[in-house]
Amino acid sequence: MFVKNAWYVAGWSHEIGRTPLERWITGDPVVLYRTEGGRAVALEDRCAHRLAPLSMGKLVGDAIQCGYHGMTFDCDGNCVRLPGQAVIPKAAKVRKYPLVERFGWAWIWMGDPARADEAAIPNFFWLDHPEWKPVGGTIYCKSNYFLLIDNLLDLSHETFLHGSTIGNAAVAEAAVETEADDTAVRVRRRMPNCAPPPLFRKARNFAGNIDRSQVIDFSPPCYAVVDARAVPAGTNDIDNGIEWRVINALVPESEGTTHYFWAVSRHFALDNRELDEIMQKGVVHTFGEDIVMTEAQQKRMARPSADPKHVTIKADAAPIAARKIVSRLVQSEASAAA
Repeated sequence: MFVKNAWYVAGWSHEIGRTPLERWITGDPVVLYRTEGGRAVALEDRCAHRLAPLSMGKLVGDAIQCGYHGMTFDCDGNCVRLPGQAVIPKAAKVRKYPLVERFGWAWIWMGDPARADEAAIPNFFWLDHPEWKPVGGTIYCKSNYFLLIDNLLDLSHETFLHGSTIGNAAVAEAAVETEADDTAVRVRRRMPNCAPPPLFRKARNFAGNIDRSQVIDFSPPCYAVVDARAVPAGTNDIDNGIEWRVINALVPESEGTTHYFWAVSRHFALDNRELDEIMQKGVVHTFGEDIVMTEAQQKRMARPSADPKHVTIKADAAPIAARKIVSRLVQSEASAAA
């Protein structure tokens, strides 16, 4: 179902505080909180006694107390207090998950803790580098996470779904170059001398046509980064052009729901607060259109009589390659477990 031995975004760092936060990731319940010293903690969100959610309890110092019968677990998941019983069973513990804060996100490892290599966390430096300015947010989506990955790896839909923000006719008609191996997928699209989409005009006030490009990189299990650039047509004038990265973390909650953590970080006009608001509103509107579409797809696919087969086209090369990468990883983990 899901790759487990991988880093997933569990949330924005600012979401995690002294109130227990419930989050389901790859089908498993997790509770997130901070110690009094500020360290972020991730534990299995079900008490060892009768599986009540620990997120419904409260913090007692650096420990979390179950709101049902008062069993209290430390930040390593060990039961340290059992009301009415002096001897605590050895089995009275919950799982602790590796958790690392980087780039403003909290990254969780859902698989074997011994394999949790922090060096494997994607290098999304655009989120906190002083030469880049991000805006971002989270969307809860009632669709499978790979419908969203498909959506990002085939951006030809921008022409038809996002005409009021980032879409124009050139996106659908541009030739697509796809590269893939066992670990990553890259898609390139070049659109010379095309009309600037509405959000591009708002961001840079282009007087005429632009030379536009997109490079989309997928890395497993659920990350897609879009390198989007535009300059006045026939020039290399990046100082008056656009360069931004769209960072997408499509974290599966379940087979049919996804936590969509996103950010758009630009490499120009860093101090323009009005542009921050324009970008935030524009991107939220754009992604909202994506969510409406993928949730509609999910409903059709969930019908008992739905035919799982569908026609594939040239633009599907990248989504298919990404699905194969994740499928191989899932099968490898299943074989190792067997």
